[in-house]
Amino acid sequence: MDKRDYPVFCSIVSELHGRRGVSLSCYDNVCAGREDWFVPDFSRGRYLHLDMHVGGRVGWEFRKRYPVFDHAAIARWDPISVAGVSVPVVSPEDELRITIARFAFRAWALPWQQWVTIGGGWKDQISRRPILPGGSGSRVVEYTLGGGRTVSCRLRQDDDGLAAHRGDLAKLRRAIREMGGFMGRYGIADAAVHLARKSSYLALRFLHRLMPGSFPPKRRPAAGGFVVALIGPDGMGKSTQADRLTQTFRWKFGCGQAYVGTGDGNGWRLRKALQALVFPYRRRLKSLAGNDGEDSRGRNGPRQGVVAAALALWAVLIAFERYVVVKRAHRWATRGMIVICDRWPQALRRGYLDGPTIPQHLFSIPGLSALARLEQRLYQKMAERRPHLTLHLVSDFAVSEQRKPGEIKKEAFEARLSLMAELRARDKSIRTVDASAGIDAVGRELFRHIWLSL
Repeated sequence: MDKRDYPVFCSIVSELHGRRGVSLSCYDNVCAGREDWFVPDFSRGRYLHLDMHVGGRVGWEFRKRYPVFDHAAIARWDPISVAGVSVPVVSPEDELRITIARFAFRAWALPWQQWVTIGGGWKDQISRRPILPGGSGSRVVEYTLGGGRTVSCRLRQDDDGLAAHRGDLAKLRRAIREMGGFMGRYGIADAAVHLARKSSYLALRFLHRLMPGSFPPKRRPAAGGFVVALIGPDGMGKSTQADRLTQTFRWKFGCGQAYVGTGDGNGWRLRKALQALVFPYRRRLKSLAGNDGEDSRGRNGPRQGVVAAALALWAVLIAFERYVVVKRAHRWATRGMIVICDRWPQALRRGYLDGPTIPQHLFSIPGLSALARLEQRLYQKMAERRPHLTLHLVSDFAVSEQRKPGEIKKEAFEARLSLMAELRARDKSIRTVDASAGIDAVGRELFRHIWLSL
């Protein structure tokens, strides 16, 4: 891009709801005159990565600092037509010069080798371009750099494929450094910085896999991290959409996923082991705790106090786990990550939508009242840490019954929808999404809400 066109470019991308990404300094794409922009495609629920450069820069993989090709250096522009629009692109000859200049800083060979083999994608790019004939079966690519200085690079076809002359590549590197105002002859500083950046890059990649979310991501939105919460009754597709959205945003951004429920998602091993142990008795235990020790048959159980205490401890354990997940989600967002949360705690009503579960009457029982107050304080602290964007997935009971038969009763489903409506009345920023549509349609709508809020 021409530097004079940069304000126009920003205006166009802004009208397309584009977002700029910010990268860590240890990566190769951090240099003056280069930016990452992302343009959404709401019709597909995806985004396009624009690798924008002001002029062309070459250098080591993690040290691209030599601005050698700008619009004035391009000898010819060839127009092409895209959807009826004429777009000027560089001529094949200029594209060849740019490609070889980039390869010159990536070339590597043993000290006694005079010719450097060009392989991989470099060979495909160079082979498609016209090259001037030279002597001894070689072909020549000529450069006219600053001050009228001319540099040439010889290429030839050998048994291993296309090869470039080692000495010509070295001369081209020196000429590019001098033209950019860097007079160092051997570029030792570039090699050292490249090695340090690549080492830190590989170390961070390893640590990200070992401890996800513990370090800043490679790339993050310019406005910083973001916490998104998907809330809805069972059968609305929260977990499915959380997985899809995480995969979509993780393509180029640092993105993590958090689960705040007590179902099949990720959670503490202790809680999941205890949950599997008491799962067959959960209904009777809830009945005992909710009726002061009297079961559904009207008889007082001898261990009603023990049952009530166990359920209170269980509720506090879940509250602690959720509190840790909420804090971790905001900590990841502080480091620049996009965090997709499956569910989010609420403190408005007990027993619904991942809210408090200790019955109100236990507040008057000595011993258990302390646990009840502790659970209440934890949910109040979680209520203070709201997501940056809350999305409610709503539909009718028939959709939930079709997707998860027998998972939830109609009365409980309607109670959750009523609570969600009450939450939206208190917080006007909460958005609603119709979950009765197909998976792709719901995913596109969720993507649109998240992208416009970044």
